[in-house]
Amino acid sequence: MGGKQPGDGPERSPELLHFRAFEAIYRLGSLTAAAAHLGLSQPALSKSLASLRRYYGDELFLRGKLGMRPTARARQLYVGVADMLSIADGELRAQPAFDPVSSHRVFRISCSEVGAIHFMPRLIARAGQIAPGLRFEVVPMMSRHTESALANGEVDLALGAYADFGPGVLSQPMYEVPYVCLVRQDHPRVGETLDLATFCREQHIVASLPDRMHAFSRVEQAIIDAAGSAAITVRVHSLLIAPYVVAQSDHIFTATQHVARRVSIIPGLRIVDCPLALPPILVRQYWHSAQGSDPAIAWLRAQIESLFLGDLRA
Repeated sequence: MGGKQPGDGPERSPELLHFRAFEAIYRLGSLTAAAAHLGLSQPALSKSLASLRRYYGDELFLRGKLGMRPTARARQLYVGVADMLSIADGELRAQPAFDPVSSHRVFRISCSEVGAIHFMPRLIARAGQIAPGLRFEVVPMMSRHTESALANGEVDLALGAYADFGPGVLSQPMYEVPYVCLVRQDHPRVGETLDLATFCREQHIVASLPDRMHAFSRVEQAIIDAAGSAAITVRVHSLLIAPYVVAQSDHIFTATQHVARRVSIIPGLRIVDCPLALPPILVRQYWHSAQGSDPAIAWLRAQIESLFLGDLRA
């Protein structure tokens, strides 16, 4: 590459996250391992690396038999980057220790209605045992605003299944959930199983959430791809409305197993396997790197992990 020097062009100065990506790649020698370590997608990590390459006018890392090997310029940069991150994570961002026993902090968590039904009772019960002064607020799930809300501290944690946020949002996979179908108990054309041909002939109800990044947006498109747009005859704005419609009609509601189990307590509903080739959703907890050193949020993440990692309970 050419001899571009910092500041010679329009490329913005690197951000802290870009240097975190640099340090992780240098230390681990792998884009995949570095992305996993930082909780980033590999495209997000590659974007940070590309920004550094443009800024420094150097490849920084070359792919070889032993993985990503640093260039001479990268080796020069590494000591300064490591020192800078040490300061950023220590002296400059030090915060008081978090004592859950005595704290009266209000945690704000973003998730869907059904997500709140799943997560909050057990989280509140755990807090009641070990941190009785804590309070919680559940805020609407709106992913187009979630990244900025996490960055500026309006939201402490988001729980759900989203498409990728920006590189500043970190995440931890919690569990996978498959899709199923809800039908009324005495549906005249759906027996113990539901084949694709029957699925395509029936009428469907979908929850058209305003949050198009969320995994439920893929359900509507999958139904349209399989059965055509005319198959969707009812749209509602909430996951909790659709089951009541299904219980008193011949409509089919395709939802995650989590949602279906939660709402199947409504009289007149039953669950059948979904014939669509829909991959399971991956539920994660999300937080922002700008708040990553907050010990209270770290404590909250640890409680979520302890209660729900690998969990599929309804």
